[in-house]
Amino acid sequence: MRVEPAAPADLPAIHAAYADGRAIQREQGSSVWPEFSDSAILNEIAAGHLFCIRDGDELAGVFSVAYEDAAIWGEHERGAHIYLHRIARAAGREGRGLMDAVLAWARDECRLRRCAGLRMDTWASNAALIAYYHRLGFNLVGRRRLGSDPRLPAHYHGTELALLEQPAQPMQAPDAPRA
Repeated sequence: MRVEPAAPADLPAIHAAYADGRAIQREQGSSVWPEFSDSAILNEIAAGHLFCIRDGDELAGVFSVAYEDAAIWGEHERGAHIYLHRIARAAGREGRGLMDAVLAWARDECRLRRCAGLRMDTWASNAALIAYYHRLGFNLVGRRRLGSDPRLPAHYHGTELALLEQPAQPMQAPDAPRA
């Protein structure tokens, strides 16, 4: 699997992935993402913040990134992390390998940008997802209840989020030359 920037031609597949994500959220009794408008998705594509995970020519999933997130992280924001948001697998696909591809890309990007690490947030009530992210190396930094904030879409207002962080992995030193 490979990660590449999303393109406007990906719009139908991105909508389908988000619809599948909403269906899973409903099944789990979790909070549910809203419908994201074409213009919101296209703006995120134009800004270079929306990425596709491809398996061959097929879209396997989608995710977005941010390089600061004061609206969600508040006093924890330091401008030193890559934030992963809205990770969704493509409709009808198994999730196998999807997070591996996202995290490999994000860790490489983190090293290139010399970031302190990766951050994610999820609904605080989703214990299973928090445990999954913990198994992937993320630590729970805290929980934060969000108020009404014009920087955030309305579906965030009044929600409690779990804030998760993974420190950057050090660069692998090349093998020393042998004598």
